[in-house]
Amino acid sequence: MRTPCEIPVSPNLAGEWIGHYTGHFDEVVRIHQFGDHLEAVKVTGDDHVPAGEITWWANLRSRRGQGRIAEQEFRNPRFVPGRIVIVDEHHLIFHWAGVGSVEYRRDD
Repeated sequence: MRTPCEIPVSPNLAGEWIGHYTGHFDEVVRIHQFGDHLEAVKVTGDDHVPAGEITWWANLRSRRGQGRIAEQEFRNPRFVPGRIVIVDEHHLIFHWAGVGSVEYRRDD
């Protein structure tokens, strides 16, 4: 396995990914890639952020982005600062500042 610094600046990360959301269950997100911009949309949702909503976005060059949080029933949705760690082409982690992290693996 390569270290994060060996991953190309703009790897192709588009597609479906499975993330383990602590306190919930495994959820599927579809990552859309527009150049250096990633946007993760939930395919399966939970009590806080439902299917069809953006769960996070990030810039591949800066590794910075924002993650969505909300109260139950999608009340008071908002974005908080976050960052992405690309472990390799099949594993990544998104960190919500002050909230936690979700590890994702490709759904091949």
